[in-house]
Amino acid sequence: MKYALNILLLILTFVSCKNENEKIVTEQTKPNKIVLISVNAPNKFIHLIKQDSVGKKLKDSLGPKAFSNNNGFAYLDYMNNVQTWRPKPNVSDTITIETHNDYLELSTNNFFTSIKETFLVKNGDTIIFNYEHNIPKAKITNREVSDIELNYNSYRLKKLFDNKYTSYYLIFGNMFLNENIEDYEWKSIDYYNQAKLDFTKEVKLLDSLKNNNLISQTNYLYRKDALNMLMEKHKNLKNIKKWLEQKKSFRNKEAIEQVFGFDLSETDSLMKFSFFRNYLNNISQYNLNFIEENNGSSGGFYIDSRIRFDSILKDKRFNQTAKNFLLFDAYNGIGQNFRVKDKEEYFKKLQESTTSIEQLDKLKKDYKLDFNKSNELVLTSLKNDSLTYRNLLENNKGKWLYIDFWASWCAPCRKTMPESNKLKKELKEKNIEFIYLSLNDKNENWKKAVEVNGILSSQNYFIENGNVSKVIEDLGIKTIPHYLIYSPNGELVNGFANRPGQGAKEQLNKLITEK
Repeated sequence: MKYALNILLLILTFVSCKNENEKIVTEQTKPNKIVLISVNAPNKFIHLIKQDSVGKKLKDSLGPKAFSNNNGFAYLDYMNNVQTWRPKPNVSDTITIETHNDYLELSTNNFFTSIKETFLVKNGDTIIFNYEHNIPKAKITNREVSDIELNYNSYRLKKLFDNKYTSYYLIFGNMFLNENIEDYEWKSIDYYNQAKLDFTKEVKLLDSLKNNNLISQTNYLYRKDALNMLMEKHKNLKNIKKWLEQKKSFRNKEAIEQVFGFDLSETDSLMKFSFFRNYLNNISQYNLNFIEENNGSSGGFYIDSRIRFDSILKDKRFNQTAKNFLLFDAYNGIGQNFRVKDKEEYFKKLQESTTSIEQLDKLKKDYKLDFNKSNELVLTSLKNDSLTYRNLLENNKGKWLYIDFWASWCAPCRKTMPESNKLKKELKEKNIEFIYLSLNDKNENWKKAVEVNGILSSQNYFIENGNVSKVIEDLGIKTIPHYLIYSPNGELVNGFANRPGQGAKEQLNKLITEK
């Protein structure tokens, strides 16, 4: 018996060694990469809001429009940082992504749905993306996979919604389709109830696809989780949440909505999925009230991301992987809506709290977060000469100054440029200098726009530190375009001047006459 036991142990040891050797070989030969090839990606296209069907030909250009840029494919890299690949438009473009997981999710926005267009691919795959009506369609070249499974989003859009706006999209999107904005909230609730019916239909569709081996068990569970998360997102919309609370108050059993969530102990394995990252964002809003901002012709709503940032730090539900993701998201809210002192304070907190050094460096580089020169506004000329805003004002003393804060990406800014050129010609005898300062722009785009807009002969400067300059705050510049008027002695006489073609000429003439 002892002999037999020794033989068994020897066999088990041999098998174990063999398995370990096989594991080593497998790990060494694992590709650890995914290759993406994009063919003729769109650059920018116009979507007519009332066009509610994929591929429908536009008869005219009337009605509200959305200008959609190539938003690319978002994915989680091997360092748990969200990256976006934007393929070059109108050509063939390739990227190789390093990965150490069995699966990688690629996601992009689809105008007709509230759910992202997602593709679940395997380690070692090569995927070619072609575009139909500006929507990507994937094909895997190295293995056989069901087209329904790979391009499920396009399949569901056709099968369940006849390639038209989904009920999920219309919960929010109906405000763009109806002239009476007051009906928006009630229509949203109607579309929410329709979405619940469509949810049930889609679950049955997924069950059928799995039972007929048209999608794998992995993809089946992945699609169901994404769908559940979509419904949870809609339940948390302000007006729908309020309506659901009212229903619950009647103690109607049918009114009790099932709550969907994830096991946060599985965060590390779930982070690669965009619906899970959305879930983390949703549960880290902490029911904060919206701050309303009105800047005359523009404004917005946002939560206090400083409170959110501090709450995420203290929240014991989140491990370090979740905090790395959420703290950067909260900091983006601080960077967009709060003062330089807050940006500096919370950037220091972010440095102390994150283990994602690569993402921290990228944030600092992308937003030029150098707080050492916050008391100055640093400018660069077309000839790459550097100076400060203070230097600029001193250099132009003795002249009236009409200063235009703009950017190449700002459509209203560029729309006024012909009127600005016209105004400059009309006032050329009035000792007025027109100065254009590009704010939160890309240098190469700025240079091209200066030439295209015909303002090359004027003074043009690129603002290097707009995100961290207290000068921008002191001048009250929250949105662009923004115009300032200085007198010849360097005094700011109008911090919110009229736009060219909208009263600027009369305003300038009056000031010059009075002075």
